[in-house]
Amino acid sequence: MKTAVVVAALALLVSGCSGWHEQATVGECAKQIDVNDTNVDMTEVDCSSQEAVYRVSSRERRTMCPTGDYLDETSNRTRKTDKTRYCYVLNVQEGDCLKAVNQYFEWVPCGTGTRKVTKVVEGVSDRALCAGDDSKIYLQPQKTICITR
Repeated sequence: MKTAVVVAALALLVSGCSGWHEQATVGECAKQIDVNDTNVDMTEVDCSSQEAVYRVSSRERRTMCPTGDYLDETSNRTRKTDKTRYCYVLNVQEGDCLKAVNQYFEWVPCGTGTRKVTKVVEGVSDRALCAGDDSKIYLQPQKTICITR
């Protein structure tokens, strides 16, 4: 009887019914699990996927994300007692259209009610580059993203 309980628990864990999901590592892409959730809860996706709106720029132990407009998720899923903070940057290109839902952005077809990425500047973190547009700046990696309001 004990063996059946252990096997059932392992099956639930492996199938994903435990609530655990695959965490992306630095450089990999991620998507929000539920845009209606007010907590940041991300899972790894292929960077070529239409869902890959975010990219992990850093993983921090016991510290905050670098200065900037990072979307961050704190996880204590590591084997150590330290919590890990995942710092996400927007994974967008000029011309992409976005829709803001809670703290997330989703890729959407361009049209009424969407916000368009007007500029992406690698190697510079400067809000002044956006000349009136909304700006997202990051220090790691250095990047400025301009989005219409």
